[in-house]
Amino acid sequence: MKLIFVNIMHDLYNLDSTANISQPPVPLGVLNSVTPKAIETALIDEQTDRVRYDGDVFAFTLATQFTGKAYRYADDLRAAGKKVIMGGIHVTVRPEEAMRHADAVVTGEAETLWPTVCADLLAGTLKERYTGSPTPPLRMVPTDYRFFGDRPYLTPASLFATRGCNHRCSFCVSSRFMGPFRTKPLAVLEREIDQLQELYPAAHLQFTDDNLLADRGHAAEVLALLRRKKRRFVTMMTLDQFCDSALMQEMANSGCLGVAVGVESVDDDNCLSVGKRQNVGQPFPEAVRSANELGIQVAALLMVGLPHDTPEKLVRTQRYLEEVPCALYDLRVLRIYPGSPLYDSMLSSGNVTDAWWLGKEPVTTNYFLPGHLRVHFKHPHFSPMQLQQSTLKLTSELDRMNAGAVANVMRVGRRGGAKKFAALILAARSRVAKQARGLLAQVEQSMETETPLARATSE
Repeated sequence: MKLIFVNIMHDLYNLDSTANISQPPVPLGVLNSVTPKAIETALIDEQTDRVRYDGDVFAFTLATQFTGKAYRYADDLRAAGKKVIMGGIHVTVRPEEAMRHADAVVTGEAETLWPTVCADLLAGTLKERYTGSPTPPLRMVPTDYRFFGDRPYLTPASLFATRGCNHRCSFCVSSRFMGPFRTKPLAVLEREIDQLQELYPAAHLQFTDDNLLADRGHAAEVLALLRRKKRRFVTMMTLDQFCDSALMQEMANSGCLGVAVGVESVDDDNCLSVGKRQNVGQPFPEAVRSANELGIQVAALLMVGLPHDTPEKLVRTQRYLEEVPCALYDLRVLRIYPGSPLYDSMLSSGNVTDAWWLGKEPVTTNYFLPGHLRVHFKHPHFSPMQLQQSTLKLTSELDRMNAGAVANVMRVGRRGGAKKFAALILAARSRVAKQARGLLAQVEQSMETETPLARATSE
């Protein structure tokens, strides 16, 4: 029996602002590591591969924004006599929906349950639904990165040292459905780092944790391990962590090349409205300058379309951020995920359509824009196209390749002994800005041809 793990991406993935940091689907690698040897396994990753029907069983992990496409694949596979298993966060939130397109669904974390699913598969007794539970740290297994082969990921050495998040942001689903915050045993993490060193000796480590540094005791042990292994790394951080100067000094001492900071909005009302109280009143500009002096590149992650956004506030946001020397700005339109408190409140107020991921796109620009720019909700101060226009304008301006920005990124790279990483950041910044300008022209052309009736309907 041959089982194919499938990682689905949207059709315009190559236009996504994160496409330039492609990385292996590590959760599928975890499942592969606990699959019985009696089952032959392979991977189809749409970042690099085309879907081929050359297996007996296909296992999909579903994110909300890709479900329509995954369901179409699954329906075709089942019509051809193949079996389909689905899991992931969207399946956990909407299991009955997924069951219409799969022979079996797995909700929650599947790692400890997967051998049972495989045993039932081999015995011909596959159940319609399996309920996983959060994997205890002592049962976490190391990922075998040989599973990903020689695919040309830009950041192949991706891993995670924790699971879950201890915050409860109202737009987030994972902290509510995928278990409490847990830490991976250091021995397991060390085995993964050693294998990544063997397979990709020149690559930096890319931590994909939701909140790597939430447990400061465990974080100190992880940083000590990285110092001992002499491995450079990048990670995401919360804004309050980033503004902790002692922590940032420890990060620099441990080989940190860069951090992506969850700023979300520079407006305190917006942060409070979505449960990001930890972001309020933080000295972000000063923290960026301090990180730069430590040789750490900073990417700011921001959302457009939060409840208190207005055209005037976005103008102030641009002026504010233009004075902050970030290496890269990643802006995306707010996405309303099912299972999140924000989804529930917007559904009850009629500002989002139930199961928007399966319906017709509510605005024509969604058909040619990548996922991070598609709008599926009503905002009190913007039409959908205006939200897209504002996001693209901010991106094109903030990521503009002006001489000062280029010089600062290279200076930080020299200070951190990472000139190649600085060049990689500049290439990403240039690509993002150029792409934003091109998409902005398309959106504005669509705005000119949009009829008053269509505009009124979308608003």
